[in-house]
Amino acid sequence: MDAAAEVFARKGIADSKIDEITVLAEVSKGTFYLYFKTKDDAAAALWERHMNDFADVGEKILSNTDAPLDSRLVNVLESLCRFALDHADLHRVLYDGAGAQAVHAATNERLIGMIAAAARGGVESGEIECAHPDMMSRALFHGFCGAVTDAITGFAPISRDEVIIASGQMTRAVFGLKRPTPA
Repeated sequence: MDAAAEVFARKGIADSKIDEITVLAEVSKGTFYLYFKTKDDAAAALWERHMNDFADVGEKILSNTDAPLDSRLVNVLESLCRFALDHADLHRVLYDGAGAQAVHAATNERLIGMIAAAARGGVESGEIECAHPDMMSRALFHGFCGAVTDAITGFAPISRDEVIIASGQMTRAVFGLKRPTPA
């Protein structure tokens, strides 16, 4: 999978050859075919792994109840933006593959659900102020997914740092969080 990720990110799926993947992975073509019928199957599996890794970033941050809720909410959006931008080449290549949209949508719903649950808990405990935590979590998440997609595709000239900083600022605004105090 790592070899496929490297080859696909460098050449795209259509221009990649199974031989290139197997040589890089130091396995035979037969071994490749034990796991995948085609390179498109390998790309689909790679996209699923990529999206699971993306969701795991959010889950790890939000489940760390030792950290204050306001820090977790800001950190989760900043970290998800950072992850997507760090893996831009792979994301760009795999995003339009067969079945990618269903995996993408399921992962987004998983993350939105986690963010919304944390926000609802914060509203109930009085840690945050937000009249509609579910809708605000969805809008916040999709807003930054769109901005990150624009940055990844080059659709808009958005800098990496600008997206990450803005995601934290917007999270604070949406959930009525105080700005961090300067050190």
